[in-house]
Amino acid sequence: MLFDPRSAAIARAQFWFYRIGGYLLLNVMDEPAWLALIFC
Repeated sequence: MLFDPRSAAIARAQFWFYRIGGYLLLNVMDEPAWLALIFC
């Protein structure tokens, strides 16, 4: 089978996981107030 919809769905989920994770790392972890809350 040339195109497996299950593998396409997994690839799409991985893409969104990394995209959301990257957004959180860049915008949430860069915020000093969040860092103070996490490490207090």
